[in-house]
Parts: sequence; structure tokens; C-alpha cells
Amino acid sequence: MSNIFPKQYEIWIADLNPPTGSEPGKVRPVVIIQSDLLNKAGHSSTIACSISSQQKEGISFIRIAVESTADNGLLKKSYVLCDQIRAIDVSRLKGRIGILHEYDIERLNTSIKAILSL
Repeated sequence: MSNIFPKQYEIWIADLNPPTGSEPGKVRPVVIIQSDLLNKAGHSSTIACSISSQQKEGISFIRIAVESTADNGLLKKSYVLCDQIRAIDVSRLKGRIGILHEYDIERLNTSIKAILSL
């Protein structure tokens, strides 16, 4: 069992190497989207969305822009890749850097619901 306990909507640095196909790789921020019910249970994996500093044209509703703030720990304007939901082993998490603002959480949830037709 891991001693890493991420919380929903926290932003962590994760080592996503090696990527496969169109998966985001590198060491990069991710936002935890898994419920705290599983996170608190010490589950060995968590569900997250990668965060990138690059925006692709024409897909703004699936890649939401997040401004850099002291609370979220991002160094510059970034984009949550809502279309890149993935389970990752918690051993990939290297450190917590912040948490999303309520406004960004609402947009993230709206985007995920649209992507998954919920």
C-alpha cells in the first residue's frame, strides 16, 4: 500500500513516461479527478487528467484553460486535457503542487460530463 494520498482536484507532478501513442508523456502536472472515497482508502491507482502548457486549436471545450495562481502551483497558463482521462499508479505521483480553484473545478466537471455523455 502506498503512503501517497492525493485528494480530488489537487494538482500533482507525475512521471508519465513512457507514453504510448497519443498519450501525454514526460514529467508534468496532472489533476486528480478520482473521488476521495477511493483516494482515502489507499487505492494503489488514481484517475487523473494531464495538464499541458500547449493548447491545440479548435478543441477548447475538452482542454480547459487554467491561469497560473499561487493556489494551483502552475507556473504559467496551462490546459487540463479533459480528453486524456487515465488511471495512473500513485507511485507516478512525485509531489503535490496545488489545487484547482472552484471555477476551474466546475468547468472541468462540465467538460468531463460532456466527453463521457453523463
